[in-house]
Amino acid sequence: MRTADTVSEATDSATGSTESSQSTPSRQRVANNPNIPTDGSRIETPAQLKAVLQQMDPYEFEYFVADLWERMGWETTVSSESADKGIDVTARKSTPYEQLVLIQAKRYGPNTTVGSPEIQQYASLKHQQSGVDKVLMVTTNAYTQQARELADQLNVKCIDGNDLVELINQQDALDLVVKYLDFIEPAKTDAEQTASVEAGNETSTAGLAAAEPTAEPAKPAQTEAVDSTLGHKLVAFATLGWIALFVGGTVLPNAVFGLLFFASWVGLPVGIFLDSRRLPGEWPTRTWAYVLGSLIWFVAIVPGAVYLWRRRPVTAT
Repeated sequence: MRTADTVSEATDSATGSTESSQSTPSRQRVANNPNIPTDGSRIETPAQLKAVLQQMDPYEFEYFVADLWERMGWETTVSSESADKGIDVTARKSTPYEQLVLIQAKRYGPNTTVGSPEIQQYASLKHQQSGVDKVLMVTTNAYTQQARELADQLNVKCIDGNDLVELINQQDALDLVVKYLDFIEPAKTDAEQTASVEAGNETSTAGLAAAEPTAEPAKPAQTEAVDSTLGHKLVAFATLGWIALFVGGTVLPNAVFGLLFFASWVGLPVGIFLDSRRLPGEWPTRTWAYVLGSLIWFVAIVPGAVYLWRRRPVTAT
């Protein structure tokens, strides 16, 4: 791992001071990016944290992603540069069941986006190994609209820079950002920030700065409430429909019973399928199991209820 640059070095780079021909690429990028903190200033916004992530070495970004997924409970392996065959990180989890995810990590700057040709290329990764549940792409910037549409068709999960910042906050992983960047260090927590942390009102990305290192970075705030997609609402409606049929089916008129039965039977698998494609994280895997289970009318309420319960902590794109 590279030794962290001092604050004065980062500040000199940002202010245009003369450096030797051995200047690191990271310092050159800092000088051209006004969002990167220098001279002791803190990272105050998600946009600033995303800008910091875009300065990471592309190869070390793969290790950063692997460490972040390990923080989420996965066992990860980073492929070597010469033999990765397009697979940057392999992530496995044995609970609550065996899962295998292949991750492609793209550390891109603010002017580079992931396009549909890359989605097309990496969608085939699942055929390189048996038992692959999902192919995941992680980038520090964004995807083109065409890329997202193709990813939906090919069942490739896309995590952009904003999603990545949210995952870092969810997992309290600012220490990993410090670990893989040579010009960012933990910021000292002053009395005002300590008071705001105790009140639960601290800025979610505060706690990193170009400053002298101290014991720990500040703890990020909790993430916002779960976003609800059209598919998510459809799952809730269909599940409630099945409950109504089982509880009051004997008293409903035949026409109402038939309409509600058809709407719930079709709506539940369609809703699960649509909603699952909008979720950026590692859940759900084996979406097909939820969809197939929801098609069996006399047990459809079970996969619907389980899906809604497990969907609660997941943030949609």
